Amino acid sequence: MRVKLAHPESWIPLGMALLIGAGGLSPGSAYAADNTATGDIAGVGADLTDSNIFTVNLSTLALVKTAFLTDGTQLTSGDAVPSGTLVRFMIYIDNPTAVDVSDVNVQDVLDPTFTYQAGTIKVDNSQATGATEAAIYAAVNATGALDDAVDLVDVAGITGATVSAGSSAGNQQLDILASRVWAMLIEVRVQ
Repeated sequence: MRVKLAHPESWIPLGMALLIGAGGLSPGSAYAADNTATGDIAGVGADLTDSNIFTVNLSTLALVKTAFLTDGTQLTSGDAVPSGTLVRFMIYIDNPTAVDVSDVNVQDVLDPTFTYQAGTIKVDNSQATGATEAAIYAAVNATGALDDAVDLVDVAGITGATVSAGSSAGNQQLDILASRVWAMLIEVRVQ
């Protein structure tokens, strides 16, 4: 998504460098569940009896980034946004599977055109798969702001221009429940 600034006259990406990883997968991919396999101990399948059957998940998680004005109006590609405008970026991950996903990591590097507004990181996981973006935004916007620090106190934080969630950046581990949407909201000012 791109938004055209009213001043200066230029296009800037709203989808700044966004990385996601889950369970050691490469950035940009995340999977969650549905193939059955069997295992054994040293080639002897009987050693594990029924416990040697396990499920390997292979359903893709949905990752979306969108932008809103502070009044809740969603921005679309090509919208004119004047310098000084406050914009809220929402990143959400939908886990449409029947399996929880653990140790998810998200990083979003802010473009220099945006200045992060201190104390505005919010997260939520109350919405079910299939919720509208308006419902996801309303839910995450209604939560309290987290501590901005990247530490083990919260699941998300910011260091420099990088907003992160998950343990790879030094936050608490981020787990996404089955059939749930996890969302993060931050507020920036357009320069």
